[in-house]
Amino acid sequence: MKKVAFVAPTYPVLSETFIQTEVESVKACGHDVCVMTFKIENSEKQFDYDIVEIGKNVRMGKIPSINWLGFIKAVSFVSKQNSMPKRSLFVYGFKLALQLAEKEIDHVHAHFCQHTTAHAIVAAKLLNITCSFVAHGHDVYEFAYDIEHKISSSDFVVAVCKDMLTDFNNMAKGNIKLLHCGVNTNQFKLQSKTDTKLLRLVFLGRLVEQKGIHYLIDALAPIAQPLNLHLDIVGTGDMEQQLKTQVGQHGLTQNVTFLGAQPHDWVKENLPNYDSLIAPFCFSETGCVDTGPLVLKEAMAVGTPVITTNIMGCKEIVTPETGFLVNEKSVEELRETIERFAQLSSNDKTEMGMKARTRVEQNFNSFKQAQQLSHWIENPA
Repeated sequence: MKKVAFVAPTYPVLSETFIQTEVESVKACGHDVCVMTFKIENSEKQFDYDIVEIGKNVRMGKIPSINWLGFIKAVSFVSKQNSMPKRSLFVYGFKLALQLAEKEIDHVHAHFCQHTTAHAIVAAKLLNITCSFVAHGHDVYEFAYDIEHKISSSDFVVAVCKDMLTDFNNMAKGNIKLLHCGVNTNQFKLQSKTDTKLLRLVFLGRLVEQKGIHYLIDALAPIAQPLNLHLDIVGTGDMEQQLKTQVGQHGLTQNVTFLGAQPHDWVKENLPNYDSLIAPFCFSETGCVDTGPLVLKEAMAVGTPVITTNIMGCKEIVTPETGFLVNEKSVEELRETIERFAQLSSNDKTEMGMKARTRVEQNFNSFKQAQQLSHWIENPA
């Protein structure tokens, strides 16, 4: 089987566990893997594969591995890129190629279709090996750079939801696939809920505009005390102080707790303690959007029903049997849906959670997703 290098901007990243999950799942399929990144973050976790900093400790002895027809193709690709300095792209692409040759890599798979994908394509062409990339949201809808050339220059491209698939097909001709990000269901256990008078809600994610958390706080203002509900907000971000002020203005300080950023193990251990995950995702003013949020699948995997919006991949993840979909930015609809959920019996909530778990097992299992990705890597045509 091909040896695969995953290319990421920074690795590992607390909020981007989907990359780790994919790397580990592809490895479980039988591939040798490594990660190439521009910045290695400190982590307590031990990885059983190499993590290499791009451009560091490059061995010039691998220059004979450069394919000179590929050299011409790489130069041609670089010449069409307008979003970053061409010289820097080629230089670092060349260094990455030498590092890939050192690791005897057969296929390069990049996450995010910005500079990581551009460097991966240059390096792959220099070595005459196959390459692919997967896009996730802001890299397509907020900061889209030369995507059409990247699509046409890759052996295949992964879209994480149907809307993105359609958009990519409208951008350029290419070998475009649909594959949702998966959850390692072995790490997320279905757990029964304890019946309490308190309605326990949780929000997980960065505190930024496209997460829609400000709409949720507005929605909770008139119902928090009558419904006896409590919301834990897990995450940090640019809007944190604004959100805390908003909570205070609405008199919700007893009903809303900011828990800050938490490690992924905390998420796995504590998600089952909540009655529902609330994820009011929306398009930001600049067009940024979450396209296939992994947090929805993680909550569903532990039997926690989800209330989210009917945008992008969210509407492909959550069904009426497993949660609720509301229109983005609609405070009134979000409030009404939370009230409706609160009125469900304990048995109804449990059944909804069990169906959510089943849906994840059947449609978003990371190993099954990795098997499909592995097949494309082995047979990219």
